[in-house]
Amino acid sequence: MASDVLESVRELLPAIRERASRTESERRVPEETVSALVDAGFFAMLRPARYGGGESDPVDYFTAVRLLASACPSTGWVASLLGITPWHVALLEPRMCADVWGEDQRALVSSSYAPTGRLVPADGGYRLTGAWRSAPGAEHCDWILLGTLMIGSTGDPVDYTAAVVPRSDYTLKDGWNVVGLRGAGGMDVQVDDVFVPPHRIFGAAGRRRIAKVQRGPDAPALYRVPFAAIHGTALVAPLLGAAEGAYQYHLARMRRRSELSHGGRKPSGDEFAPVAVARGSGEIDASVLQLERDLREFMDHALRNERTPIELRLRARRDQVRSAERAAEAVDLLLKAAGGHGVQAGNPIQRAWRDVHTGAAHVVNDVDQGLSLYGRWAYGLGVDDSLILV
Repeated sequence: MASDVLESVRELLPAIRERASRTESERRVPEETVSALVDAGFFAMLRPARYGGGESDPVDYFTAVRLLASACPSTGWVASLLGITPWHVALLEPRMCADVWGEDQRALVSSSYAPTGRLVPADGGYRLTGAWRSAPGAEHCDWILLGTLMIGSTGDPVDYTAAVVPRSDYTLKDGWNVVGLRGAGGMDVQVDDVFVPPHRIFGAAGRRRIAKVQRGPDAPALYRVPFAAIHGTALVAPLLGAAEGAYQYHLARMRRRSELSHGGRKPSGDEFAPVAVARGSGEIDASVLQLERDLREFMDHALRNERTPIELRLRARRDQVRSAERAAEAVDLLLKAAGGHGVQAGNPIQRAWRDVHTGAAHVVNDVDQGLSLYGRWAYGLGVDDSLILV
């Protein structure tokens, strides 16, 4: 399935690239793009097979994400985050999967993980109230996964959890007006005292159940991969794809200019631009190779049903945050190398520059935290497991 999806995604790239300016100006991914990705099977790649999903290898999934982001970074960002949510939902109670995909396997799920809601026990379940910011692509979705605090009998938080809520139980408001990833269509979410049954809650008990399921002999290897490996990569793969797309555009343009102006001969002048392009493209390639190596090692351990070594988890965090930093450094070099052309309105280079820097500002892409965790472990110092996005 994965190879078919990748081929379908490649066929969609010219149309998605053509819509990039429109996506940015309308501040949302067009409906026809989302529908085409659904038809291509992209959003089914990490969905359970019993609900029409592909249970694809994460390397294939994130290759598709980078392809999409190379044509339109906002589309790649939204697709990446909507596409990983089925992986998370698959780890919840089986009834939850049936709720989401039992009647419609094309249903999409958005998410907002910040714990800005309050979940209180009620007869037969819980009551949820809260407001969340910037849920990507939420207007295209039928469900949403929301981070929240579980409130105990004293009125104090007792657990960080998440709740899965149907579209009928929340309202959306446009709250996305930012300098980069303008087409990501992040929506503000409001929930006012709605009932949530226990099987749609992911708390401490849910985490223990997931740990047991992930170690079980019958669990597909995909769902034994740690949360950080999927979620962290989902927030950096679009940035690498955006940088790749900007470099592809620039190199194609410069080759045409070279052929027209110099008959293919090397032009004289400043050597900064060629060196900058070599340096930037090399940084992108290094990041792609590291991320794919880490994902393959995660899957190797999952296939053998082994616990993931702490060294791999920390190294993957190191590589993820460093990849976000490298993507930003690469587009910085490219913007300077492209000169006045690169900053023209509507130019893919300046768009990628804004989009990459916006995505790199996400808290999960905090470079110092990710590098510090790995460095402390490498020195033999203590590392707080709660900081590794498990």
